[in-house]
Order: sequence, then structure tokens, then C-alpha cells
Amino acid sequence: MIKAVIFDVDGVLVNSFEANLKYHQDMLVKAGYKCPTREEYLNVFHMTTENVIRILTKSKDENEIKKIWQMGRDGVIPYHYEFLTSPKNYETVLKELRKKYTLAIVTSRIRDGVFKLPQLAKYESYFKTVVYYDDTVKHKPDPDPLLLAVKRLEIKSSEAVYIGDGDSDIKAAKTAGIKIIIYSKNNLSGANANTSSFNKLPTLIRFLY
Repeated sequence: MIKAVIFDVDGVLVNSFEANLKYHQDMLVKAGYKCPTREEYLNVFHMTTENVIRILTKSKDENEIKKIWQMGRDGVIPYHYEFLTSPKNYETVLKELRKKYTLAIVTSRIRDGVFKLPQLAKYESYFKTVVYYDDTVKHKPDPDPLLLAVKRLEIKSSEAVYIGDGDSDIKAAKTAGIKIIIYSKNNLSGANANTSSFNKLPTLIRFLY
């Protein structure tokens, strides 16, 4: 029986590809690297910012990677909130789900990077717990962030479902013993269900065992 629904943020609760693309392009150019193309960024969109930097700069210098990451965290690079959008029927679905399930978030965003998003600001009270990038040493596809979430929620892994949008979400959820629904235009193997309609999430969750 599902007791909790855990959401990813980027690509799920918020359509953030355009905003994140611009953010990482500005960050790398500011740091003296070439501007990544849209095609290059498509391959790393679901990764943590550190891994995005690591792959796009091809740097082996962990201090350099950390320095660029810190530049973003310190607000040197502005984030273009105007590029963000929400899924269709977003508010209706969240309201419906919270009537039956405990809601939570597991995200690769830092602690200050979630409820500053206009699409999430007024829904902070909907989520019982949020596991941020800062909360674990290991990150997706490692299961630690999801395991921390179910520990905080005081439920079994089998009683939770994670709503993600990438292969790293599937790997993390499967390793943690948590069911996984992929919300994406792309069907990914290994998920318990795939959908491109946010509106279908309540029905899909209801039929998970």
C-alpha cells in the first residue's frame, strides 16, 4: 500500500529545462569555458550541477569544479525564473494527492533552490519533508537521498513511490526498494509506469502494489 508520494523537482514539479540550460551556459562562460549547446546539455540535464560542470568542462581538477559550483551557489550567476513553467493541472493534482498520501520532495537542488521557485513557493506546506542536495554525501543515482526521505517519513521503502523523469531516478528508486513512475515524454525501461500526463499520476499511483 502506498502511503507517500515523493517528487523530483526539475522536470517534474517544474519544467526547468530552458532555465537550467541558460543558467549552466552562463555559469560556464563566466568561468571561461565554451558555451554548451542545447544538444550537449540534453545529455546532462538530469545530473547534479557538479556533474554537469564535470562533464561539460571535461575538467579533472575537483577544486576547479567546486569553485565553479560555488560561484553558482553564491548567486554570481542569475537564475532565469521567467523561463520556468508548471505541468498542466499541476495544482489540482497536488491537492488531490495530498488528501490521500503524504507528500515529500527529493531533489538535486540546494536548500535555497526549491521554494524560491514561483511554481513551488505557495505549496511548501504540502510537503512533509524535503531532501536537498546538501542533506546527503551521495546523490542520485545513489539511493541515499530517497532512503533518507522514507526514514524521515517513518515508512517502509515499499510504501513510497517516487515521481521522476530520468534514468538516474529509476536507478535510485529501484536500489532503495521504492516504486518509480516516470513523468516524461520518453518511455524509460525499468519504471513501474510511464506517463507524459501529470493528470494521470493519481490513477497510476492508485494501482501500484
